[in-house]
Amino acid sequence: MPISSYRFIDPLTLAAISNLELLAKTVVDGFMIGAHQSPVPGAGLEFNQFRSYQPGDDVRRVDWKLFARSDRYYIRESEVENSITVRFILDASASMLHEESKISKFNYARFLIASLGYLAHLQGDAIGIYAINDKEISLLTPKGDHQHLHRFIHELEKIKAVGIWPNWDELENIFLSGQKRELVIFVSDMYEYSNEIREVLRKLHALKNEVILFQLTGRKELEFTYEGALTFEDLETGKKIQANSEQIRKSYLKKFRESQNELRQTLHDNQIEYQQLILDQPLDFALRSYLSQRAKLSI
Repeated sequence: MPISSYRFIDPLTLAAISNLELLAKTVVDGFMIGAHQSPVPGAGLEFNQFRSYQPGDDVRRVDWKLFARSDRYYIRESEVENSITVRFILDASASMLHEESKISKFNYARFLIASLGYLAHLQGDAIGIYAINDKEISLLTPKGDHQHLHRFIHELEKIKAVGIWPNWDELENIFLSGQKRELVIFVSDMYEYSNEIREVLRKLHALKNEVILFQLTGRKELEFTYEGALTFEDLETGKKIQANSEQIRKSYLKKFRESQNELRQTLHDNQIEYQQLILDQPLDFALRSYLSQRAKLSI
């Protein structure tokens, strides 16, 4: 579908909604209705067992395995999907305060996690959030009860982005506390000094979790469309560097591509799902990736 069909999911539109729970509901409702209107047909469907999703249907009855095959939503008339545990990990370091297109990576991440959390809660999944930096680690243990969504949203609203990402030694006890296989949704800009975030991703997968990384990137970061004399500031250290955009554009883009290729290779080697999200993109790309990964875990 064209991006214009997802006007309720556009990040600039969402930025005007101050209530995260209302925002999440707006995103999920718009996404589900948009998917229902998709002209792409399913293949080999048994229509005596399934029917198309209708606005207002209980999301817990959506067949996610069928979605993964057909890219459309169908309701099962009898069976209810088994619930899973979804743990959201938010990079709450100061680099996430980088802003483009009138929205910061941190707010985009909060919009994303609120929407995915709302969808997972409707599905009957237990949801939890871990917001991490070296100053404070905010933890909300995954649960699936009715009131937990409000606690989840409240926790997300009060988190602040400061400091840097901590070393594994400071996080090991937290991530080793899980008792069963989980779907881990990791949201970060992947700004790191010595592969400390990649180390956490590798270890999370080694613990038999299904892991999906959403990397947030600004359009200007990706394409380096800056002009003239520039002053770059490291939001985590405060260090500033002056540069001329024309003189550094070629070398910047080369190093950026190399870094991204290396990241993708690391994730591929560790069987970690990956989706890069640009700050001016609507959230439907992320929701589709999440639902496909959830379907794998349910198989």
